[in-house]
Amino acid sequence: MTSHDRRSILTYGATLGLTALAGCSGGEDGGAETPDTAETDSTDTSGGGDSETETEGQETAAYEWSDATWDSYWYSLYNMSTNIAMSGNGVLFPHNEEQQQAFDERFPAMLEAANTDKPPVKNPNLNMAAFTEGDPSFTEQPVLSGEDGRPDAATLAWDKSKSSGVVSPSSAGWTHLKGVTWAKNFENHFDILPDSLAAEFRSEVLSTLAQIGINATLIGGGPEGNGALTKGESMELISGFRPAKGEVVDDTARPNHHSAMLWFMSDMTSLAKGGWFGYENPEPLIPPKKIQQLTDGLAETTMSLFAPADIVEMGSTRDLGQMLGAIAWYGTHAGSDEMADQAASYATDLGDAVESSLAGNGMVENGAANQAATQGVVGQGLVWASELNGVDYTDTAGDVLGYMVDELWDEDAGTFASGPDDSTYTITARDAGDVTGGVNAADAVLGMDVKSIYARYFNQTFNRGRLQRAERPQSRSESAEHTLPLPAEAGGKFGQAAVYNAEIEYDTEADEWTVTDRLFDTEGALYLANQDIWIGQWGGEFYEGRGIPGTNDSPK
Repeated sequence: MTSHDRRSILTYGATLGLTALAGCSGGEDGGAETPDTAETDSTDTSGGGDSETETEGQETAAYEWSDATWDSYWYSLYNMSTNIAMSGNGVLFPHNEEQQQAFDERFPAMLEAANTDKPPVKNPNLNMAAFTEGDPSFTEQPVLSGEDGRPDAATLAWDKSKSSGVVSPSSAGWTHLKGVTWAKNFENHFDILPDSLAAEFRSEVLSTLAQIGINATLIGGGPEGNGALTKGESMELISGFRPAKGEVVDDTARPNHHSAMLWFMSDMTSLAKGGWFGYENPEPLIPPKKIQQLTDGLAETTMSLFAPADIVEMGSTRDLGQMLGAIAWYGTHAGSDEMADQAASYATDLGDAVESSLAGNGMVENGAANQAATQGVVGQGLVWASELNGVDYTDTAGDVLGYMVDELWDEDAGTFASGPDDSTYTITARDAGDVTGGVNAADAVLGMDVKSIYARYFNQTFNRGRLQRAERPQSRSESAEHTLPLPAEAGGKFGQAAVYNAEIEYDTEADEWTVTDRLFDTEGALYLANQDIWIGQWGGEFYEGRGIPGTNDSPK
């Protein structure tokens, strides 16, 4: 990206009155660096809590692929809507007088364009830049369905003093990628979704917040007139910014943050150029050309900054998988043939680095602590990258995902082992996202027989294991083998939001699940929520793409 291109975008962003992030607390004073709830929680979920809901003589129906993928759909929705419209765990829009004026002008026009009388959420906490973590405990009696049937977000906000108060490229990128994905999902089902859901309006809100987030993080929300997450006028990203104090807390550029933001911006390019209702109504805040320029600039910077060896050194081979997925999404949405070719060449370098890290049986060496997660994300990345012209790592992906299924699937536990010799499996939300992504690629592209495995994995890990801490009435079945509590009954004085826990553990010897970290890890939870919707029941014929790059660029 030339300096002229960047100046033009900065000038455009400044005219919107939507960019400032520095000095904004989002309704909080910066938060505690280490929330009280970061302490280990020894909640034992070995018996699935209140999951034994069968009456005498009644058999629990088998939990199958369709059940798991519907739950994937619902849990994705719960995590996205909670984070982006209810929790207040981030910098909110509007947060100053100038933004309030923009809000007062835009939102009535959005309601009119959507032919809707009122927003589907009362008093929404619209999150333009999500904090990296928070405590999902409610601070007052929650109103999930008021007299008019709408949730009241004023009663659903979390305790801001227990939020990190820090925004990262991953917390912002995965949140808004989720928003873009759901904006598309809503539009492809305008004709069948009930009017009470206000799907048209929701698609506008998600598209608007994504654009406002881009302005703040990449264009002009920082203390020096640059993007709050960029270094100067470059597209090199910092790793942490505290809006309340307008200070950078981590200025190191990291590959996982770059790949998260690049993945989001690539799908944002698809939204901006594909004729989608939510982006075009009532009008774009950032023109498609500007979105493309930003995405190309971020891609070029990312490919220049991180050679495959650097990615492994700064993280692990697991991060090669995430970067492969991101560069595949970019390569199918590049602004020129030259940039598309550069992406394909970079993907080849990444794929070759993966192949040089294989143990010979499909195991990826030098990975993360959770080996199944490493296999899953690397396998998916290889499959997605194979969508680029001249790139084909599907055979390697088959070996990688074959090792995950053949060597790490624990049928007795109903989950994937974190390592072949582990007796305790530690599983984070990010780990579960990587595994889900691998299973999705294995089923959607490679045709591997994994549906029954995924059904049991989801029921044991997400439901019995309580990776998902609560559910709303829409997905609840009292006859389910492992039911989750409703939010008001999920712990704490007033209950907890229906979102993912940060970490759980399974003890193979005791056959017991334990929630070990009850924080909301935004990066991990929203990354998992993206993987959820791609494998979800609204996948395939009902929702195009399954997450495969370039397959869901225009409305049905």
